[in-house]
Amino acid sequence: MDPFETDTDPVASLHAAVNSYLSTLLAVAECLGSACPPVGGPYRHRLSRMEKRLAVDASPEYIEETCAKVAQELEDYAAKAAAYLRCHEVELRKAAAGVEEIVGALAQRQEFYAAQLLQLAGAAGLPAADVKACVENMGHESQSLLAQMRGKLAAVEQRLSEFEITDPVTGLTNRREMERRIRAASAGGPAPVLIRFDLGGPVPDDAARQVGARVASQFRYNDLVCRWSEREFLVLFQGPLDVAQVRSAQVAPWVAGRYLLDNGEIADIRIAHVQVATGLDRFDALPATPTEPAAAPA
Repeated sequence: MDPFETDTDPVASLHAAVNSYLSTLLAVAECLGSACPPVGGPYRHRLSRMEKRLAVDASPEYIEETCAKVAQELEDYAAKAAAYLRCHEVELRKAAAGVEEIVGALAQRQEFYAAQLLQLAGAAGLPAADVKACVENMGHESQSLLAQMRGKLAAVEQRLSEFEITDPVTGLTNRREMERRIRAASAGGPAPVLIRFDLGGPVPDDAARQVGARVASQFRYNDLVCRWSEREFLVLFQGPLDVAQVRSAQVAPWVAGRYLLDNGEIADIRIAHVQVATGLDRFDALPATPTEPAAAPA
């Protein structure tokens, strides 16, 4: 047997690689179109056309060209989708504020006419008790309408917040989404490995952003990092428990230290405890591992 002979067919390997890239390209196209339909349609169309051309002309030059083009399209889509969503949110809030202002104005006008009605009733000698009861009913109805409107607006805000998956301060995954991911991981097999860093005290927003970025930079792309609470960060670790324990011990002293805030002040951040466990229910049963504050490397 030729020692240089292998079981791998280079043509077959190349074909499989191209097919994998085409599948990824098509998945990205569908994702852009579905994620934000008012913006994503043209991007889905353009990327789908790239995929179709690559299917018949998978030259190295064109593959390289499409890689650069996909990166450009994704960057452009992200900017336009973000702008659209910001505008949508602003307009929605403006409309809600406008409705509240109109209802409030109607309530004020109702109070004004109710006072006039009382004066006219007194001048005309009408039964004061009946007129007063009518005016009071009008006032109660106005307040009830205002309360209902504010309740509906609050309910809309709550429903919208349930779709958010990022922490507004750090940009990391938020707790609600992390809990969903943990449940999904637990349903498919053994309980996932989790690492929790407790900073031990209040953390300014500026420092939280920097701590979150530093924690995320110390784990692989498939290890999901979230801001668990105002002072805690949780990592859904893709690996065995013993490796997570070693990694957490390495990361903790690197994250602790002094952080320069936007206002020029310095925040001294320490990690009070680190916990590593399989599943959320194990955290309360485990002793927290204290850590000594250490300065982050320059």
